[in-house]
Amino acid sequence: MDKDYYKILGVPHDASDEQIKKAYRELAMKLHPDRNKEKGSEERFKEVNEAYAVLSDPEKRKQYDAYGPEGFNQRFSQEDIFRNFNMEDIFRNMGFSFGGNDDLFNMFGGGMGRAGDMGNDILGNVSITLQEAAKGANRSLNVAHVKECDRCRGSGAEPGSRVIKCPVCNGAGQMKETRRTPFGIMQTITACQRCGGAGKSAERQCTRCRGSGRVHTEEKVEVSIPRGVSDGMRLRLGGMGDFGRDRTGDLYIDVTVQQDRRFERSSDNIITELHIPLHLALLGGQVAAPTLDGEKMITIEEGTQNGARVRIDDAGMPHMKGSGYGDEIVNIIVDIPKRLSAEQKELVRRLAGMGPDEGKKRKFGVF
Repeated sequence: MDKDYYKILGVPHDASDEQIKKAYRELAMKLHPDRNKEKGSEERFKEVNEAYAVLSDPEKRKQYDAYGPEGFNQRFSQEDIFRNFNMEDIFRNMGFSFGGNDDLFNMFGGGMGRAGDMGNDILGNVSITLQEAAKGANRSLNVAHVKECDRCRGSGAEPGSRVIKCPVCNGAGQMKETRRTPFGIMQTITACQRCGGAGKSAERQCTRCRGSGRVHTEEKVEVSIPRGVSDGMRLRLGGMGDFGRDRTGDLYIDVTVQQDRRFERSSDNIITELHIPLHLALLGGQVAAPTLDGEKMITIEEGTQNGARVRIDDAGMPHMKGSGYGDEIVNIIVDIPKRLSAEQKELVRRLAGMGPDEGKKRKFGVF
């Protein structure tokens, strides 16, 4: 399950560095295994340390906020998370002392090396109109990313040369590092920097990618935006991120739906305003109302009041999940004339004299 580090530390997403540090110290003191023997406290202690290792590092926090828990966990291994995170110094400052336990420290999962050569996910964004969100749209996006070298096909070897066992890791693809922690010795396993975890390297390096098997490039990507997409939705294009021999990353697209001057969106319904003249509100009739598909005639009932609503079924946004559409809600605004001619004023007076209570007034001698 993807972890919400802010929730684990109990801080808001816009928490300051000082708030994060304070929350971490309080939780770490409470949950530290030397003090808390309750069931489940050790697991919570692990989560608190992992959350602080990410949120206390500006670059890791930036990546976490950009990609979210799922994208971050695909991008960063446990080794990446705890790199440059010195727990020994942190807990020494809290007043804990440490013995000489030489057992391997497995609290955070033992060896925490990256599983193979994994390409990074990348993030882009597009902006569309509300009409495009309703009907779907296509966008061309220039994406700067890492691709497989087309000269060596990702092997790193110059065409015609051999791929041999990596001389640095002796074919293991991994390098071990051992360091002391507050709980003993922790051994981490990282991918070999020479071969990237493959265990093999080129006898003669590719002249184009210099043995890396990948090249930096910018290319145009066609993005198909589905009907009904909402503002802030994130789309995923599998395999369009950075190249990796074991996994190529994904391209995530954040969609911005521009505000429309005529329509307001509420879930899959849309809301608009329609001004009508006074005589239409009194007598009723047909009038053209704006919709996402152009104007549509609607019926105004006799005696329609200012602020009344008319619903146009299935004229809203298409449902992304399942079939069908939302509705359009038309808020009626009755325009009252600011100036009247003498003839119009006389007509209004005559109209006032023909009200439903006029007969009752005359019965009692009221004029």
